[in-house]
Amino acid sequence: MDILEKRGITVDYLRIRSFPFTKEVEAFLASHSKIFVIEQNRDAQMRSLLTLETAVEKAKLSSILHYSGLPISSSVIVDGVAAEIGEGRKPSVSAVPGRK
Repeated sequence: MDILEKRGITVDYLRIRSFPFTKEVEAFLASHSKIFVIEQNRDAQMRSLLTLETAVEKAKLSSILHYSGLPISSSVIVDGVAAEIGEGRKPSVSAVPGRK
């Protein structure tokens, strides 16, 4: 989040800790226009669960996938967000990690 902030990209963060999802997850999803789901598995299971089990619009969700068997690095997330939104823009976005 600090690296993105230095690049002029403001993000918010929610760590999902349980399933079924709580009201707080629904409220977070509803209050953001762009949501990045940080995933560490090939099948993007958290994004799928969010689209199936909440009222979030699919178009709002983007997965940042990392499944090499190694821990995810900040550069994977920063590069994924920057590539999705473009370096020149400075929108407010959200990151929802499926697992930490």
